[in-house]
Amino acid sequence: MSRYHYLLALLLVIICVCGISTAYDYGVASVNYYNVKNTVAKWHLDPQNNDLAAYKRAKNNSLVAIQYHPDNALYLDLKAQVDEWGVIFEFENSTAGLNSAKTYYLQATQLRPLWPVTWASLAKLKWRLQEFDDEMLYFLERANTLGPKKAEVNILIADLGLALYVNNHPMLLKIRSMFYQRLAQGVINPYSRKPVKQVIKSYDAERLVCRWLRNEPNATKWLVSKCE
Repeated sequence: MSRYHYLLALLLVIICVCGISTAYDYGVASVNYYNVKNTVAKWHLDPQNNDLAAYKRAKNNSLVAIQYHPDNALYLDLKAQVDEWGVIFEFENSTAGLNSAKTYYLQATQLRPLWPVTWASLAKLKWRLQEFDDEMLYFLERANTLGPKKAEVNILIADLGLALYVNNHPMLLKIRSMFYQRLAQGVINPYSRKPVKQVIKSYDAERLVCRWLRNEPNATKWLVSKCE
């Protein structure tokens, strides 16, 4: 074998080894990601169905996924969700857990800046922290602009707006037009209609929402109870 053919063969071996290594890393990351994703989906369906061991596994698996594929926004976003659930379950200190989640969400926005749900998640996290400031407004505006019909954004802004109204919070003045728009869009969109109507009902605000939607078409208003 000539020196040229030997070097070519060596190069091919190196390429194959690198390819196998990369495929292995991606495979490990993917398996861990889907394990965590399935666990988080179960928590959404039944938040009471949780235990510390399952939470620790989800937290560890999410870190493994990031370790093997650190530039994947989905993995960073999911780790942030796990941190938030840790706070909800009281497995983590509230401030530390939410600030950790914020760090991962922000990293995800650097890799995927046009994804509205991550911006909405950041706004909701600010709500959990009770930080009603310009940063929260920026997160809301990004979510609103990037996801004009996104169900998750409809639900968040409808819920937040009603909470601000009930508590007579000055932040409502800054998001009022966005809030009214999202209420209407929330009941129109079939993917957000049920949760938005549940939010409205939880605040006993059906008649109030009817007044806010008075300039909307009847087909929209009639989707809200007591607007007939």
